[in-house]
Amino acid sequence: MVSSRKLADVVADAIGISRESAQLHLKMIRLEGLISFKGYGRGAADMSELDGARLVLAAAASTFAKDSAEALRRFANLAPVGTKKSRITLEGFLADRIKELPMDVEPERRFEGGFRSFGSRRLARTALQLYEPLGEGTEKLPRYAVVRWLEGRGHSKRKIFGPVDMAFHKGRSKSAEAIRSEDSDDTDTGAAELHDVLAQYATHQLFQIRVIRREALIEIAAAIKGVESYGNAYGNAR
Repeated sequence: MVSSRKLADVVADAIGISRESAQLHLKMIRLEGLISFKGYGRGAADMSELDGARLVLAAAASTFAKDSAEALRRFANLAPVGTKKSRITLEGFLADRIKELPMDVEPERRFEGGFRSFGSRRLARTALQLYEPLGEGTEKLPRYAVVRWLEGRGHSKRKIFGPVDMAFHKGRSKSAEAIRSEDSDDTDTGAAELHDVLAQYATHQLFQIRVIRREALIEIAAAIKGVESYGNAYGNAR
């Protein structure tokens, strides 16, 4: 088990920010009651995968620690696009992905001609993407997120999250329909969701995309579970 302070250090090391900054992110969301807290020392709460997901979202989505709670709120309750009244939220879905890690992944197989048995795992290394408009007048503009992950057999999957009360319009890319599916294949270049997310903004021109790698989530998951050996979590050849 891991305390909140230890988790903040782990998140800092995993995503590449200073530990001092991560502790400030933790402090700000704790003050807002957005992470488990029972006190310090022996009475401290054990961190869950949901706590880990929230701290990752807060740290990744905010430029300054003082904005951590607001940044978390902007992304935490996004829902899968193309669904109605879904009970799935981004923070809960990300927590479920963290809960699966580290997982032992079958080595990627290639057949004659270089074809893979399923979609490229290279895309799944980009585990979380947060899309945010920048500039003036962006407070009321929507935010979006893309989650990519691997199943135990190595299948690469993805899901796009957006505001619950907004329709998701297809962009112009040929793979626009594919983003509504969790399945991907060798034709998936990883660019479809970029075009389709940006298509949701009629006139806005400036955006920021923040990315968390799969390796970072593996490190965070291992710390929460107290796991020291990751096995074949990356799907490398044994």
